Amino acid sequence: IISKYVKAKEEMIMPASGNRDVSCPHCGAVVKTQMSPQINPQKNPELRKCVLSETLFEWKCSNCGYESEMMYPCLYHDKNNKFMVYISPNGTNKLQFVNMEETYPRLNGVTKRIVTSVKQLKEKIAIFENGLNDIAVELVKFALGDVAKKKHNKNVTNGYFSYIDSEEDKIYFSFFLKNQDSPVLQGTKMDAYRKSVEVTESVGEIADNNNFIFVDSDFAENILQEYHNQEE
Repeated sequence: IISKYVKAKEEMIMPASGNRDVSCPHCGAVVKTQMSPQINPQKNPELRKCVLSETLFEWKCSNCGYESEMMYPCLYHDKNNKFMVYISPNGTNKLQFVNMEETYPRLNGVTKRIVTSVKQLKEKIAIFENGLNDIAVELVKFALGDVAKKKHNKNVTNGYFSYIDSEEDKIYFSFFLKNQDSPVLQGTKMDAYRKSVEVTESVGEIADNNNFIFVDSDFAENILQEYHNQEE
């Protein structure tokens, strides 16, 4: 029984790749579809490119030509940069029931995150490949979102880390505004990021989690609240 339980958890973390039968919602045809629920960018650089181009979940019916986005649970494991990101399309955290430290001791020290979209996965890849702390990045993004809102007098619907300009010593984010298709670029000095790292480290009990966690705007807000509570 124990071995079956461990195997079930292993399959949840490392789902099998291969062809699956997918019924077209338009014509009903059953289409053999290659799915890649496990991505190792060192072994599968082409899949990394699909993530960065946001085409990973694009699907097209070979019978009628119907096109759609077909998302499924997917684990991105970059061994070189020591991070794992699990895509949970419906936003549920089934991995919260898996004690990673005990069940997978070989993954200790590997940053583990959960996201709900390929855009968020793309952002995490950019953050970790740049050697950044994603919690600190979220704190900066949280603050710059208000700046972008006031600057353009529109609500921000989404924001993503964009890039670092080493010469300017600045960090940039792309913000999507309400009723506007093209994002706007908003940057700030890297000092803001460095300060955010200090804030993150000061509330390490919240930030230091060996299991898979969501690190998003809500998480950043909780970190700030805890930081302010400590100051009081």
